[in-house]
Amino acid sequence: MNQQIDHYVKAEEEWIIQQRRHFHMYPEPSRREVETAKYVATCLREIGLQVETGYYKTGVVGLIEGSHPGATVGIRFDMDALEMDELNDVPYKSKNPGVMHACGHDAHTAMGLGVAKVLWRMKEHIHGRVKLIFQPAEEDAPNGGGAQHMIKEGVLSNPDVDCVIGMHVWPDVPVGKVGSKEGVMMAASDPFTIEIVGRGAHASMPYEGIDPILIGAQIVNTIQSIVSRNVDPFEQAVISIGVFNGGSRYNVIPEKVTLQGTVRTFSDDVRTMVYNRLKKIVEQTAEAYGGKGTLDYRKTYPPLVNSESVVACVAASVKEMIGDEAYITLSRPAPGGEDFAYFSKSLPSAFMFLGTGVEGKDNYPPHNPHFDIDESALAIGTKVFVKTALTLGRTFKSGGNS
Repeated sequence: MNQQIDHYVKAEEEWIIQQRRHFHMYPEPSRREVETAKYVATCLREIGLQVETGYYKTGVVGLIEGSHPGATVGIRFDMDALEMDELNDVPYKSKNPGVMHACGHDAHTAMGLGVAKVLWRMKEHIHGRVKLIFQPAEEDAPNGGGAQHMIKEGVLSNPDVDCVIGMHVWPDVPVGKVGSKEGVMMAASDPFTIEIVGRGAHASMPYEGIDPILIGAQIVNTIQSIVSRNVDPFEQAVISIGVFNGGSRYNVIPEKVTLQGTVRTFSDDVRTMVYNRLKKIVEQTAEAYGGKGTLDYRKTYPPLVNSESVVACVAASVKEMIGDEAYITLSRPAPGGEDFAYFSKSLPSAFMFLGTGVEGKDNYPPHNPHFDIDESALAIGTKVFVKTALTLGRTFKSGGNS
């Protein structure tokens, strides 16, 4: 069967690359993946899959019925791009100003179509069925992301999905390798906004006002103590401020300032503690200086926790399909957030990092305007998805998996 997978993927490799370049040239941001969704649905129907559309408006699902009894395996591919200008000079550069596939979702979607083609040709080897989930709005954390909305709308039902796998292109992992780990794989991602209200005054007479900029500066300094003095050194947390807005003129103390930031944690206990400490610091620091501080804290993506049983299948599939040295057990979770976490909270799941790093080249990180991938990774990812899905369909048994 491995030779058959390898043969079919090689036959489709150039087509998969062309699909990736198409998506890269025509990126669409979160919740506006209209043309991308139409394109994906059309491709799936042409291949022969049963197709459902309309999940969270632009989500698409393709179903392949196998020839033997077995588990229903879900495979998730995110489709949205980021709202930023691309700085790469490549033939497939984004044609949509202000939008770029800077996080590799073009590669994920293209691999999804490749997986559909290969699995359709291998239906006689499928035990159970495979549900291909093309998801919108992974980057849309402030609005909850697309995964939880698709789940609420029943994407894991009819037929009921037993387990889910997903993948992200990753420049920190060498091309030709696939990395994963049991347990926590990625962080909870919580954005927050702090509003500080003081009293405006002339800058030459600060004693007549309440300076919200000063209060904000004190809050920024103080919240750094949350991690250093409240988080167990064997746990992890990150708190960063990315926006500090206030004022309109050099000689005016403003009435109000706004700060925006993010919290990344790897356990629910630490997540709750950070929120409680941050809320107290914002409110009590502002009060101490005579102002008022308000925290708007959004718990969005939870920690992404991989299932031991599904990760074991991933590891075995990578080794069988690509080679014994191709699988890497990651030593620690990544601080980035990922809404695949909602799938992992719902069902036994495994998320993987597909290596795209090339030695001697600039391997720009995701969300960088120069982000790009080594396209040879697409065939590797497609093979791993196909092999893992076929294995899980045949061997996975619900209950007792964690």
